Amino acid sequence: MTPNPSDDLARRAAATPSATALVWDEGSLTYRDLDERVTAIAGRLRECGAAAGDTVTLCATPGAETVTALFGLWRAGCVAVPLHERLTPSEVDHARRIVMSTLHIDNQTLYYLSHSSATIQPRPARPVPNRPLPNRLASFPNIVACILTSGSSGAPKALGFTRDAFAASASAVASRLDLTATDRWGLCLSPGHIGGLSLVVRAAMTGASVRLWPSFDAEAVARAVVDGQVTHLAVVPVMLRRILSRLAGERVPATLRCVLVGGAAASRSLLDEAWAAGVPVATTWGMTETASQVATAPPDLARRHPGTAGRPLRGLEVRVAATAPGTLEVRGPTLATFAIRGPGAHPEPLATDPDGWFATRDLGRIDPNGLVWIDGRADAIIVSGGLNVSPGEVERVIETLPGVTGTVVFGVPDEGWGEVVAAVVEGDPAVVDAEAVDHHCRARLARGRCPSRIVVVDSLSRTWTGKVMRSRVRERYGRELRVPRPAAAGSGPNPDGEPGGNAHARRTT
Repeated sequence: MTPNPSDDLARRAAATPSATALVWDEGSLTYRDLDERVTAIAGRLRECGAAAGDTVTLCATPGAETVTALFGLWRAGCVAVPLHERLTPSEVDHARRIVMSTLHIDNQTLYYLSHSSATIQPRPARPVPNRPLPNRLASFPNIVACILTSGSSGAPKALGFTRDAFAASASAVASRLDLTATDRWGLCLSPGHIGGLSLVVRAAMTGASVRLWPSFDAEAVARAVVDGQVTHLAVVPVMLRRILSRLAGERVPATLRCVLVGGAAASRSLLDEAWAAGVPVATTWGMTETASQVATAPPDLARRHPGTAGRPLRGLEVRVAATAPGTLEVRGPTLATFAIRGPGAHPEPLATDPDGWFATRDLGRIDPNGLVWIDGRADAIIVSGGLNVSPGEVERVIETLPGVTGTVVFGVPDEGWGEVVAAVVEGDPAVVDAEAVDHHCRARLARGRCPSRIVVVDSLSRTWTGKVMRSRVRERYGRELRVPRPAAAGSGPNPDGEPGGNAHARRTT
């Protein structure tokens, strides 16, 4: 049978059977308990017709039973496809058609798997004509999991990973963050997200325990921090912001060793707020294609060099592409093996050059100290009157304005300039308006980089993981922002002959 993470769990159970594996409000499981339950679930899955090599989707509320089912799928030899628990039925159906799952586990099925001896009738996957399932992954041996990703834009696709990719990532992260078997991780990210899945697998490999919640609850997480229940967290910026608001100045104990912040760029104001509260933030850069982290700055380094993603993890290499200046490329053992780009599509090897370099769509640089800095997305560059404008640079400036909690900057067509800079800003209505954003940018950016179209909104569209859905925001407001609005007070004409001014002052909810 293909080596998989359930083998690592079995080894951990043999080495430290009494160590705590999972903790939740109602109880806990030792590694021996978890391993025994995993074996039982694997047997039940086989009774349901699951066979080695089958692709099985899992969409259930995060908890001990879901983690058990995940490892049970691996013990049964299946390819596990965890999905975010908040996907709609149509999204689940679309995901199942991408990976052609033979079985699907939801909360109801999971209950019967865990508590009933009755035979379960699994839901068949929608067939795809002329694509025999048993041979679909035959050319990609040792695949143990598929993760669906669409990020902040684009259609969902599935990425396939081997156990070795997860193991390489776990080992590299453990080395960078000095992880031990005494660590207690709080699971804030869904196992249907690469950040959550990699955390669960890494915990089993290192012997750490995982604190579970049925969904992200900032109040519960903050309480766990203050009570010393967790030593480590992995969050996205919007989660960190909500945790800080719940802490409300309460002392953060020394038991909290690291809060890993990734998934999107954390603004300097958010980092400063976290440091002021005594939160040991570690900044990181990664992506689903690399089984999570590529570069990570431990708390001390992140504090000394605010905004860096740190140095590449052990075994991983990062370089600036020669053919696309400013774009970063990654090479290493954590890369996904294949991608499935839609229902009915065959798996294709992850696109790399002949030397194994994977081209990301992230712009960045590597400084003389080997630190990686991320500047934004290559496919988001705005060309305004011949000037290249990085949305990420503008967003970082806007997010230093007090009261701003997020922003999306993009180009909109303009007859004179080709494109002009537009900004959709999420902020506190008591302190943030378009005029304030306009003045803030003018004091900090060259005129050609200042947004000339601005709208302030109560909230930005986000994924279930908290990442801003840039394509949806642009689709929602792009057409509206194409038309110049009356200038904000004091903006006036641009004396430099560059786009600027004409801030759109209407607030939108």
